[in-house]
Amino acid sequence: MKNKTRGRVTPITLGMGLAFLLASCLTSHAQRQGKSPGDRVDKVFKDAGIDKTTPGCAVAVIQKGRIVYEHGYGKADRDRGIDITPTTVFHAASLAKQFTAMSIMLLVKRGKLKLEDPVDKHIAVPIAVRPDGTHMTIGDMLRHISGIRDQWILVTLAGQHLYEDVVTEEDVLRLVSQMESPDFEPRTDILYSNTGYTLAGRIVEKISGKSLSEFAHEHIFRPLGMTHTKIIKKHDEVVENRAYGYSQKPFQLWMPMLDVTGPTNLVTTVGDLARWNRNFDDKTVGGDAVLSQMQMPALLSNRRPARLGMDDDGNVIHYGLGLMLTTYRERNVVEHDGRDAGYRAHLIRFRDLDFAVACLCNESLPEEKLPGKFARQIADIYLDRRLGPAPRPNPQHPARPHTPPTQHPPIDLTQFTGEYYSKEIDATYHVEQQDSSLVIKRRNYGDTRLKPATPASVAARLFGIEEFAHARAQPITDGTVQFEPHRGKITGFSLTGLRFKLRRIDNFPFQKRP
Repeated sequence: MKNKTRGRVTPITLGMGLAFLLASCLTSHAQRQGKSPGDRVDKVFKDAGIDKTTPGCAVAVIQKGRIVYEHGYGKADRDRGIDITPTTVFHAASLAKQFTAMSIMLLVKRGKLKLEDPVDKHIAVPIAVRPDGTHMTIGDMLRHISGIRDQWILVTLAGQHLYEDVVTEEDVLRLVSQMESPDFEPRTDILYSNTGYTLAGRIVEKISGKSLSEFAHEHIFRPLGMTHTKIIKKHDEVVENRAYGYSQKPFQLWMPMLDVTGPTNLVTTVGDLARWNRNFDDKTVGGDAVLSQMQMPALLSNRRPARLGMDDDGNVIHYGLGLMLTTYRERNVVEHDGRDAGYRAHLIRFRDLDFAVACLCNESLPEEKLPGKFARQIADIYLDRRLGPAPRPNPQHPARPHTPPTQHPPIDLTQFTGEYYSKEIDATYHVEQQDSSLVIKRRNYGDTRLKPATPASVAARLFGIEEFAHARAQPITDGTVQFEPHRGKITGFSLTGLRFKLRRIDNFPFQKRP
């Protein structure tokens, strides 16, 4: 009997063929996409150049309060060949600020103090009371709108090398006691300042009778089961299972030398950060009122939200209490990063999507490879269809046509040379002329060259800073020096410093010595 199906496509064979084709397409698509979200997360770190021989990162992906993926990449200790795992402990730098803010808020909740309390009610700060009678408040410091100058900038200006020299809380408090001027009047502007958090930590100690480390352990870490998290008081304190920090290639050891609590010195794991993140939903510590207030943007005296800056995608960054508030792909984000010596850290939470990423790294990663960027790439993997349009690359503006410089008569630069002194940091700077430009010479640092200025800018007595800190740590990367005249003679200058385009100090004064 002849087979009547030969040469014909039956429903069964058609169905099998379509199923095979669909399976092949799905397999091919999965292979292109990395087979699974976890595989695609692994690829994020592989593409960043992290391998089995380099420093690396630990990551935890959190959905609906539970970790759905966690992994470690690279080495926690390159000398001994110890791998990074999700239980590796990292120095998390400025992620400490949200725990300092929570400590203050727990005292507020108990009626021990108020955010509106003047700072000088609890701790001596010479510039806390302004000439017009207004006060810096505790809330101002936590929101970076107090105007108090940043301690790491002042330490660097005074001649210490951040992360190379040991910096203690006593060093910071001495600088605070010598302050004569703020960056701006309270609540008129915003500028990121670690000093406010050091002072907040001292206020916690004064009010509670316990150190910030002890208070946070008892009232935050222990209730949340964050058993691998602490705030260390000394940089050389022994921490079990901690990853060493490294510089970029050739990967030299680089550990923070900070004996300061409040703005930094949190050590933790990605798993413990997941527990902390869940608290914003469970509200075990603090409760709804406290956690809501922490996520409200700082308001200036004109009642407008203070703008801390903008991210690489053009989104405005606001600041709450120890938390940065912004958007990513049209979704609200609460986050904070941390950067100290050979460590980088990031915790990001999508408030409306019940999704978060914790990423901790033990290398001084550059701006283009910060864990905040890794976290956003991971959010793209898990949330892509729930997010708005992907950010567009910054447009490349065409180069302007070259125009010959206008010829001006030369201006005598010697009017700017001489010795300049700051009582606030007890430091003397020497301004000297070298060829057609000026340089600043100061203790413990190489020369700071002022950008060759056009005659027009010299006439305005304004110079650009080419590079301020010739060291691995660069609290100031660029800025300006404005020389000040009085009756036809230069009597001083003010320095405004930036770090990667964000203002870090405004109009810091030096007086010219006779």
